[in-house]
This record gives sequence, C-alpha cells and structure tokens, in this order.
Amino acid sequence: MQWIYEKNEDNSARFVLGQIFNPNGKTLLCVGINPSTACPECIDNTIKKIINISKYNGYENWIMLNVYPQRATNPDDMHIERNGLLVQTNLLHIRQISQKYYDCDVLLAYGNLITKRKYLKPCLAEILSLLNGEYGRSIKVIKLTKDGNPVHPLYQSKTAALIDYKI
Repeated sequence: MQWIYEKNEDNSARFVLGQIFNPNGKTLLCVGINPSTACPECIDNTIKKIINISKYNGYENWIMLNVYPQRATNPDDMHIERNGLLVQTNLLHIRQISQKYYDCDVLLAYGNLITKRKYLKPCLAEILSLLNGEYGRSIKVIKLTKDGNPVHPLYQSKTAALIDYKI
C-alpha cells in the first residue's frame, strides 16, 4: 500500500490524499469542498467513511480531492475570494491523478457546502469539465440533499451504495 499526500509547503492547502493498494485497480476519486486536517498519520472521520464506502462499493484505491484546496476545519474560514493560484495548482494535481489512474469513478461528496462561497460552483465546474468531459470519468453520488446537492459522506452508512449521477 502506498499513500498519496500532496500539499503546499506551509500545509495551508492539501491537493491530494489517498491510498493506493493496486496502481492498476479500480479507484474512487472523492471530491469534497475543502480539506481539514487529515493526513496519512491522522485520518479524520470523513476519510474513514470514504475508505469504508469505497471498499464496500468494490474500489481497491481511494483518493480524496477537493473543490477548493485550502485547509479549513470550519468551511466558514475559507477564503472570501478565491485564490487563483490555489485553484490552478489544484487543477494541475487533479489532472495528474486522472492521467495516472485510468480505472476510476468520481464520487461527488460536498453537500450543501457548495453554496458556502460564490467561487465554489465555478471551481467545481472546472473540475467536472476535466474529470467527466476531458477524461470521461463516471460521476457518482450516495444520494442528494433536499437542495439537490450530493450528500457529504460523513453521516452516511459505511455500506452506502453509489449511484450514477448525470451532470
């Protein structure tokens, strides 16, 4: 097993966190809103849930990505305006992951937090254009919130089945 952990120098942003058990195996790319404190030495409850859900749904590997890579344990603490350099660096990391792992699906898992900042939906659109449009990755959700957004996985069952989602 190999950990993937890509962050910036001062650890104020995390771009990628994941476990690869089989580089050629089926991989679940999970897209949340923003990273908290999770790292290989200290996985949080959201990551634990992603691990369980990915295994239950037949994925050998999991990789956590985010719409916006700024670390903030409270989404209210995210930048008021988007940092263009962070966004572009995030897209670069997502592109590299997409090129390296061919057999993967994308789980949207951000809940209603997508409305927390005005820049999040445009960032998501760029990511989906890359993952679904350019690389043809299938998009999955667990279920939708009342507002029609993919639920956050934290409060879902570890045996939650993934369903196809059309953008």
